Amino acid sequence: MADHGLKFEIESKTVAEFRSLDKSGELILQPEYQRQAVWPERAKVSLMETILLGYPIPEIYLSYETSPDGEQIASVVDGQQRLTSLLDFLKNKFPLDGLEDETLSGKFEGKFFKDLPDDVRQEFFQYRFPIRRLSNLADEFVRAVFARVNRVNMVLTEQELRNALLPGPFNDFLKDCAAHQISTVSGVFSGERRKRGGDLEFYAEIFGTCIFGLSNKKTELNERYDKISADFEEYQDRSVEFLELLTLLSETIKWVGRTRWSNIVDMFTLLHASWKLREELGNATPSQKAEIRELLDLFQRAVSARKRNGENGESVDLLASLANALDMTADEVEGIVEEYTSGIRNSSDLGSRRVRSQQLTLVLSKKLKS
Repeated sequence: MADHGLKFEIESKTVAEFRSLDKSGELILQPEYQRQAVWPERAKVSLMETILLGYPIPEIYLSYETSPDGEQIASVVDGQQRLTSLLDFLKNKFPLDGLEDETLSGKFEGKFFKDLPDDVRQEFFQYRFPIRRLSNLADEFVRAVFARVNRVNMVLTEQELRNALLPGPFNDFLKDCAAHQISTVSGVFSGERRKRGGDLEFYAEIFGTCIFGLSNKKTELNERYDKISADFEEYQDRSVEFLELLTLLSETIKWVGRTRWSNIVDMFTLLHASWKLREELGNATPSQKAEIRELLDLFQRAVSARKRNGENGESVDLLASLANALDMTADEVEGIVEEYTSGIRNSSDLGSRRVRSQQLTLVLSKKLKS
């Protein structure tokens, strides 16, 4: 068994003690490696019901750091969802809606914490959580414990584990991408996807694709992520270019409502195809950029029309406009749109990705060289 001098002391803390730690600023609920609070309200209410019934709850992992001046901070390694829910309930942020126990439901259904009788609140404050205390551990070991506990419990996504185990400049770059205006204006990431690190994983995958080429997502993402994270300095210049490309596209694409580019699959293809032509796109004149803006809008509308079999001649009109913009025949453009649309099926398959990227690259390069 590996010996890192780790100290795992077993103790307990009352609800009142956690509230005091939170009020004094001595409790860090969400260390940098932790995910955001994602529990639905029914799960929060279920936890409060468990406490009211006096039933046991799985142990909380806390990492304590003590300064030379005796100042102490406790960071939540495992149990963030439970403690966040607990403290939110104490702050009257949600009521007890949907209680399962008939006796409790009859007494407390719909009530906030402040509405509970004095004796019930007093007993609630005295409830004890089992604690696994980690004392003065190096950050790398705390992260390893966090990842290990959550991997065993199967409660973290792959990206949440990467965030915990691989902090550093690559992770910071991915956060810059996720915070970029294109992520907002495109509407490509749902709130739930963001909470679970799906936006970071998307940018990690597309950046890796831009550097190393197309692949099947599941087979090479982790390997590429590890490689870039371990030697990010080697990819620093290209990370700057990538952020510049995001800015260029955010200012070029016609973001009106949801478009094809609001879908993960199509955004992935747009970024990959644009990366290959980033120098030409960057050097395009204002009039060329305006033409590309209209071209990409026509293209995504034609693909959407093709996918729904184009009502009332919609596809025909769009294909004609696209053919005119590209100085190609209607049959040639129809072939491009049909190929791209076929590549949307089995979207993460390497062959499908290749087809989509080839067709969109063809469209963009045709306009840039005209």
